[in-house]
Amino acid sequence: MVTRCRIFLATITCLATALTVGAVGGREAGEAQQNQQAQSVQSAQLAPLAPLAPLGRSAFIEMGCHHCHGYEGQGARPTGPRLAPEPMPLEVFSNIVRRPPNVMPAYSPEVLSDEKLKWVHEYLESIPEPPDVMSLPAFAEKP
Repeated sequence: MVTRCRIFLATITCLATALTVGAVGGREAGEAQQNQQAQSVQSAQLAPLAPLAPLGRSAFIEMGCHHCHGYEGQGARPTGPRLAPEPMPLEVFSNIVRRPPNVMPAYSPEVLSDEKLKWVHEYLESIPEPPDVMSLPAFAEKP
């Protein structure tokens, strides 16, 4: 009986050691994957942050635009079209916001000033293209 207990304890100790070593190795692998993801995002062409973009993001959220167009202007078929990246020219954007052709509510200058409208447009211009899906580590070819 004592021998069986010693064998059992030795087995548990070996398993615990193996799991600890595996967890540390797994953590290192996870950190390496995070570093790869960070590098792929950094290597993507990022639009320079426009000085008024943070104010535009605040106005975008304050006016409720994110409800239909998403926080990044990505849009969705049932709610609202994609606004970013590569938004339409400011003049066209302004005309649609003031006199929308569909179910979107109109935003008069009294509700959304011309200045804030320009901020929103600058925010949409500052949103970068997402990275190519195939550049993401989850889709990269395994060696």
